[in-house]
Amino acid sequence: TTILIFACSSDDSSDTNDSSNQTFLERFDGVVWEPEGPVQAFQIIDNDNQSWKSVINGNCIVFYFGVINDNFEFGWDIILNEYDKLIVEKFDENDNIIGRNTLVPSEDGDVLTETYEDYSDNSEYMNTSYRTTLTDPCE
Repeated sequence: TTILIFACSSDDSSDTNDSSNQTFLERFDGVVWEPEGPVQAFQIIDNDNQSWKSVINGNCIVFYFGVINDNFEFGWDIILNEYDKLIVEKFDENDNIIGRNTLVPSEDGDVLTETYEDYSDNSEYMNTSYRTTLTDPCE
């Protein structure tokens, strides 16, 4: 299952349009991504509640960071939330870390590269997702 995935500040207060002090979750709040993998689409839907929505096998699933999703018996914790990178760890119902997802956007923010490390079998895969104009992946 994929998700699912930067603070720089400027001393120049005259640049009010500079968004580089946003975190990944703030920067991509509401963006719907279409990956090349098994997830049909996903979206960070609410930065304040730190949740995201995925369409998996035609089902719309909402994940809240730090909470087990009972349908899948795992959850995600935020490890790093920077402007140009989001790292989340996948944990099971016993709080064992079972994987890690790293999401890195392209410079223009239209392409998202995901690297997932599965700790159960020491495998790793990469996936590419593309920004869409959709407002809800579940519609």
